[in-house]
Amino acid sequence: MSDEKKYRYQLNAKARHNMMCVLSEEKMSKVHAMISAKEMWDTLALSHEGFKEVKRNMLTLFRHQYEMCSTNHKTIQSMITSLQVILNSLRSLGASVSQ
Repeated sequence: MSDEKKYRYQLNAKARHNMMCVLSEEKMSKVHAMISAKEMWDTLALSHEGFKEVKRNMLTLFRHQYEMCSTNHKTIQSMITSLQVILNSLRSLGASVSQ
């Protein structure tokens, strides 16, 4: 094995080790069998991008529910309860909601 290949192998091993140390068990199970750190990184980046898209869609859905909330209820109490659920969902996704 040449010095260059040995050096690259060591760098890959360090990168894999560092990633495995910080990953949750769920994410580790997705990438533990991959040989290269680059492959691990690409897989994690792809799954994270999917999460961003899901989060964006959920925010859109909750905002639409918030806008339509006043037309779906017979009592004010049921409307307030529904609004609280929607607002809490929006806040949990990181959306800022003004009073």
